Amino acid sequence: MFGFRWPVLIIIILVLFVQVASAGFFIIKILSELFLIEFLWVAWEVQELLEILSSFGLLFGVISSVVLLSIGSRRATRINDQLQAAAGQFYDYVDRQFEVWKLTLTERHVAILVIKGFSNAEIAKLRGTTESTVKSQLSSIFRKSELSSRQQLVAYVIKDLVSAIPEP
Repeated sequence: MFGFRWPVLIIIILVLFVQVASAGFFIIKILSELFLIEFLWVAWEVQELLEILSSFGLLFGVISSVVLLSIGSRRATRINDQLQAAAGQFYDYVDRQFEVWKLTLTERHVAILVIKGFSNAEIAKLRGTTESTVKSQLSSIFRKSELSSRQQLVAYVIKDLVSAIPEP
């Protein structure tokens, strides 16, 4: 649940329970004082002790929240770093494949834009060329790669990624 391990999830639930109980205590105390109702019909010493414990409960909640936010932030940073590494590895894989096919720099750029899903018109606009130039470059890419369509190009490039996905 929420990507947390069970021990961390139990701690979060306990911290939330302590915070809610502590806040509830103070709300009941304030309302009883506001409406001049005797609070819990207990001695003032016990009320003071409950106030101190509730204050520590709220303080514990704040400290726990800071720790959990810090853990979450470090985890998000680690995941982001892993994604960046995977993206870099994917780029390296694609670049090695382009080297095998002996694509020119221009053909590599066009192939990357095709893999990203751009149409010929969009590629021409981005590159400042005509659609017929893009079609010519695609023909050269298909000839060198021995592929015959955009779909095959994309499928060829991501086949290793897809094969790493476990079967359901």
